[in-house]
Amino acid sequence: MIKQSKMIGLMAFLFLSAFTACDDDNDDNGMPDPGAASYSFTVTGDVEFDAEGEVFFAAYYDPEFEEDIFLLNMMPKDDAADMNLMFIKGGSQPGTDTYPIVYHDEMEAGGFLEDAFVSRFNVTFEENDMPTIYFFEAEEGSITFEESGSDRVSGSFSYHAKGYNVMEEANELHIEISGTFDAAYADPGDPDF
Repeated sequence: MIKQSKMIGLMAFLFLSAFTACDDDNDDNGMPDPGAASYSFTVTGDVEFDAEGEVFFAAYYDPEFEEDIFLLNMMPKDDAADMNLMFIKGGSQPGTDTYPIVYHDEMEAGGFLEDAFVSRFNVTFEENDMPTIYFFEAEEGSITFEESGSDRVSGSFSYHAKGYNVMEEANELHIEISGTFDAAYADPGDPDF
């Protein structure tokens, strides 16, 4: 789980680093307008809060797994919490349809699933002197793509996840996450980022 978490964390870091440099001037230079790409979701259960922010998607070749990857990545709008919610599947960009969200260990299996998504969610709350950090992995649910074009995907999702507070890993936590997204395409390999 630690190796898998590090790999997913590295993917998220690279993706986040690339897109924090996105411009927002609405000109026609091929870069996404972060203001036009948004999500909102609600977390209920052992941890509860609402979130909104910017969302981007990418379809690219992953040399580690030697496969095409589709990634939908959500970043917070403000500094209230540091978080990342990702949806990942192997293969090409999904069409308009509903897809299952499942638990899947891509490190053990040697790759991602092409017919289902995995979802990872981590959030850090700055409280008092010590931050509270949570890590969750989806167990089961679904994601629906109502629009799926070359520069935009939109839809909704709902799933059950289990995880833990990193300071209390023995105490398993359960949450439900549901929300909507309207994501702009971004190329993580673009040298302008």
